[in-house]
Amino acid sequence: MRKYLNLIAAITAGAVFAGKYWRRHGKNQRIHVSETEDAYRQARLRILILGSGFGGLSTALRLDRELRQQDMCSVLVVDRDNDMLFTPLLWLVANGRISPNNVVVPIRDFQRGRRFHVLHAEIERIDLQHKEVHTSAGIRPYDRLVIALGSSTSVPDLPGLRAHAIPFYTPSDALLLRNRLVDAVEAAHRTIDPFERQSWLTFVVGGAGDTGVELAAIIHDYLHAGLFREYPWLIDASVRIVVVGRSERVLPTSKPQTSNLVHFVLEQEGITVLTGRSITAASEKAVETTHETIPARTLFWAAGITAPEVVRQLAVPQARNGAIKVDNFLRIPGYPEVYVIGDSSWPYDSTTGAPIPATAQAASHQGDYVGKAITLEESGKPVPAFRYTTLGHLALLGHYKGVAELGPWTVDGVVAFLLWHLAYLVRNPSWVKRIRLVIDWALSAILGRDIGQLRTEAEVYERTKVATREARVGKSPLDRGG
Repeated sequence: MRKYLNLIAAITAGAVFAGKYWRRHGKNQRIHVSETEDAYRQARLRILILGSGFGGLSTALRLDRELRQQDMCSVLVVDRDNDMLFTPLLWLVANGRISPNNVVVPIRDFQRGRRFHVLHAEIERIDLQHKEVHTSAGIRPYDRLVIALGSSTSVPDLPGLRAHAIPFYTPSDALLLRNRLVDAVEAAHRTIDPFERQSWLTFVVGGAGDTGVELAAIIHDYLHAGLFREYPWLIDASVRIVVVGRSERVLPTSKPQTSNLVHFVLEQEGITVLTGRSITAASEKAVETTHETIPARTLFWAAGITAPEVVRQLAVPQARNGAIKVDNFLRIPGYPEVYVIGDSSWPYDSTTGAPIPATAQAASHQGDYVGKAITLEESGKPVPAFRYTTLGHLALLGHYKGVAELGPWTVDGVVAFLLWHLAYLVRNPSWVKRIRLVIDWALSAILGRDIGQLRTEAEVYERTKVATREARVGKSPLDRGG
């Protein structure tokens, strides 16, 4: 036994020593040199990238590789945050399997040893006529501009929808989803009215695209593999999860074969899929659709995105959601020096004419293309039109379940579940985050899901208002049971 303990101690000590040595010497070999504002302004070629998501950072990394030998070129990334949100992993925050800290990667981790620079500032206005961008840190001119500002969840202005629908787009939203599920189960535990219990245990998801179907599956997974282990008396309760989609099939941008398989897996899990209908209104106790009324206390929204306000303010052709219509080279017509990529753009494949999906994979592909296109322009070489080639389609559909579309093949079950995790582990750009993710996954498998509630500031404020309102009418929040 002592031999094994000594071996573990030796391995641990070696790992600690190696880590300290790498942090002290490995990083110092790739020290990043800061750039002043004057140096940026005086550069021969000033490339300004707005946004540090998948599209923006893919552009910056490609430019770093292509323009490394050009000293008179400056690449500046501007973002209001100092980290990149690894959006696909939000599902694992929502179902209690990883920490919210592990779905963000600091931008400075990308910057070390590379020639692009970062400005931490809010983007206030884009002036296409004068070729400059107004930020909270001042005005920055540009010779090439890449707009990669992403999008936000769009909730239609329908009766009661904005008051009751819960979006899913950020780590805060993932925590809010988990909190609401815990609140709903607690409320179902307290009530003795079977109709009221059923409404608390009914969860409606608006939208049957990628986000909607995975959201429904994560709710099912967290309830049955997480929460109900602590509420064993509710395991046999009637839980209803409903996906409502306007299209005639789920995942309308995927192959019909993939769409049908996802539909089948969801229904196998007991999730109700209602396609070909729309949500028209919502209240505290029900969700109205074009076909029926669903008694439900919880509505999650995943049915659309909108471009940021600073993008929608531009006087250029735009789609209905404010995304900018671009040409076959991902440029704004009439402004050949301005590229728009990711969710802020409305692109089509130059060969097939098919719309390009608003996914992290597509944004990364577009960013890589734009970095290469700018390099070709500077060298006087012809630039090919953008052509999107998908690497496949992955959907996480619950506990050891998923669907993976890889070329002509579509697989499901445990294989797809493992492929999903492997793909996003490899695509994560930070080795530190990869290690932490693997540790989180292992701990959640051994010790179980995290079912604790971590209230966001907005939730705390809302709960305080409710408590104050109830106190005024002579009812304490503690009267609601426990």
